[in-house]
This record gives sequence, C-alpha cells and structure tokens, in this order.
Amino acid sequence: MELLYRLYGFLHCLAKVMLRRKPLSSLKLAFPRRYHTAGTEDYIALWRGFVESSRIGESGTLYAGYVAEEERWCLPSWIWTNAAAVRMYSAVGEIEKAIALADTLASCQQACGGWIVRNDYDKQGAIPVLAPNDSAYIANNAFLTLYRITGDRKYLDIAERCAAWIMETARPDALVHTGYNTRDGVWEQDWVIVDTGFTAGLFSNLVELTGEKEYRAFLSRFVKRYVELFFMPERAGFCTSIDKKNHHFGGMFARGQAWALEGLIPAYRVLGEDWIREVIDSTIGNLMKQQRKGGGWPYNLSRKMMGEDCKGTSIIARNMMDWYKVSGNEAIVRSARKAFAWCKRHTVTSGEAKGGIFSYSVEGAIVQSSYTSCAFVYASAYALELEKLLTDA
Repeated sequence: MELLYRLYGFLHCLAKVMLRRKPLSSLKLAFPRRYHTAGTEDYIALWRGFVESSRIGESGTLYAGYVAEEERWCLPSWIWTNAAAVRMYSAVGEIEKAIALADTLASCQQACGGWIVRNDYDKQGAIPVLAPNDSAYIANNAFLTLYRITGDRKYLDIAERCAAWIMETARPDALVHTGYNTRDGVWEQDWVIVDTGFTAGLFSNLVELTGEKEYRAFLSRFVKRYVELFFMPERAGFCTSIDKKNHHFGGMFARGQAWALEGLIPAYRVLGEDWIREVIDSTIGNLMKQQRKGGGWPYNLSRKMMGEDCKGTSIIARNMMDWYKVSGNEAIVRSARKAFAWCKRHTVTSGEAKGGIFSYSVEGAIVQSSYTSCAFVYASAYALELEKLLTDA
C-alpha cells in the first residue's frame, strides 16, 4: 500500500514541477523503507530506545522526529512534544526520568507563564512561537501529571501560571490564538488550528485538582466555541483549521481528531454534558469507519492518498482507549488493537532511528521536507501508553 502512496506522491510532485511551483530537483520517488515487525518481546524496548535516542546533546530536551530519506533528526525546537515523554515516563514508572525532563521544561517557562514551543519559518527566517495551546499541552501532560504523582505544589503552580496566561490572552469568545510571533511581536490571527482542542485537557484537570470555578467557566466557554467552529456534524469530525472568518480549510487531518478528543474526553469527565458525549461518540465512530484494513489511519481523512499517519495512529488509539473507560464500547478495543499492530509493523528495528514508527506522506508530516517517510518521538511515547491501556483492558 505504501508504494501506491509514493507513486501518488511522485505524480503530485511532478504536477507541481510542471506548474513551476517546485524545482526539478525536488522530483523524487524514494523506495519504501523495509519495515520489520518487532517481536512480542522487544517492541517496548524499541519504542523506549527511540525516545532515548532523540535526546539532544546535553540540553535535556528531545528532537520531535526523524526523516527517513534524509537520515536526520528534525524539529529540535518543538519542545511541546517533550511533554508526551514526561507523561509516558510517568505511566511506565520511570519517575526520575519524568522529573528530569519536566525540570528542563520548567526552566524554559517564560515570565508570562507560557512557553516558546517551536520555531516556524518564513522568508526572513525562524519565528520563535509562544503558543497558548501547545503551552497548555506542556502544563497538562508534564506538570499536572507529576503533581498527581508527587503531590509537589511547584508543579501545580507552574500549570496554574500557564492557565492564567491563557485566560488572559484568549480571544473574547474563549478560543485561543495559534501563537504569538515573538520575533515580530504580533499574534497570529489569520488562522487557528484544530490542535487547540487539547487546551481543554489542562483546564479539565485543573478543575478536578483545584475545584476553582474560574477554570470551569473558561473550560465550558472554550469547549462550546471550539466545537461550534471546528466540528462538522455532517462529516462526524473536526476540520484542520479555520481562517479569520471562521471558514474551514485543510480537510480533516487524522491527528486533528486525536487532539480534539484529548481535550473533549477530560472535558466530558468534568462537565458531564450529553452534547459533548455525542460529539465524542460521533468522532470515534467515524474514526473506526475510516481506519484502514491494516490498522492505520489516512494522514488526511479527506485526502486519503496523501499516505498514512505516522503520528496520529498511536495517538488516536490511545485517546480512544481513554473513551473506552467511559463508554465500555468493546469495538474501541478491537480498533485500538489493530492500530497497535500497525505500529509494531511500522517500527524500524535497526539503524539510528531504531524504534521509530514510520510511514510515508505527501506532506512529510510537517518536517520541512515533503514526500518523505517520518517517525515522531511522541508517537512512540503514545504507543507505550497504548500498550499499557490494552494490557489493562
């Protein structure tokens, strides 16, 4: 199947070359990587090893991913994805590693309470982005996770400083902006991405931990507006982005459905409103229909020939298992097991990127290199959590 995606990618690139939107040098048809199924005794070690191999020198942070065709680690500035590793270490009992990585993230928190989570790029160069949604991901998955385990108030304080900044800088309708361009001193207001959905996870957990009415009120307003703007009932899923006029664009990225669920599931746990449950059930029902026979999901549910989602598959399945705890729907477990098998089959078992869960996509999974096969560190982290959830199911 991957060869078919690569052939499509070749034709896609050829068309852009002919239209002079890409140089001739970009035309390539890389042969598929040889994927080796990890044995039942070693895939956990492989995924843990990939997370460890991603460490950036003595900095303490991790690369976000690896590009197969170029044989290079990528996205060192994407520190928000490190929070997934903190949560994974905590889930598998490696608390010292979780604390060490979280302490590094704590040292990066800005005075405002947020984090510069990544570099975007334009013709002028790098744009360090201070992003509310990705900061919420760090605060929730790194610091609230450790607060629950250790009871150390400093972790809660870090998360609450972040939450205060998010509420202060949110739009009047409670939706959050994509990010603040620290280079030029401006908020990005032309578009908002579906990833903002996991902001709800931070506020849901803060409500549970503190009982503060302010967090509950913001959560309620945020979730209602987020679903109103992103959810498409007729397609049982979330659009990728909205523009400044709230129009949908970008199709339906598989990982976008996962990020929506990562916020909505804890929000339902806290708010208990039936309409949230209906949105979750609808989204998960559609994801189970869209799942490929091999267990993975298309990179874009609206544009299935783009390839399969190396990032989204383990993340979707892990979030679906969170919903299984609420719904008891056994079909979810069957779907998650298929996704888990896909992750094992797509795990590379040798070389520098050993333990990475690779798949090809036309977009290249946002690594500034299209038509490539990539693996992301947080996909392996989610796969490790998924394994634990399936074992306990």
